[in-house]
Amino acid sequence: MIILKSDYFSSHERLTRFINENQIKRADILVITQDSGMLIIFFYAEDTIKEITHGIFS
Repeated sequence: MIILKSDYFSSHERLTRFINENQIKRADILVITQDSGMLIIFFYAEDTIKEITHGIFS
């Protein structure tokens, strides 16, 4: 089932890495916004798939 997911990042580089590593298609990205220096992405994805994420120091 396709659901709405979100995640937040401290820099454009981390956001770009997340999108590329998880092969998130442009059509699946609902919005990318910024609040208090954090970038937040809302995107559609399968609920059974766990996205690749990295720790704060990676």
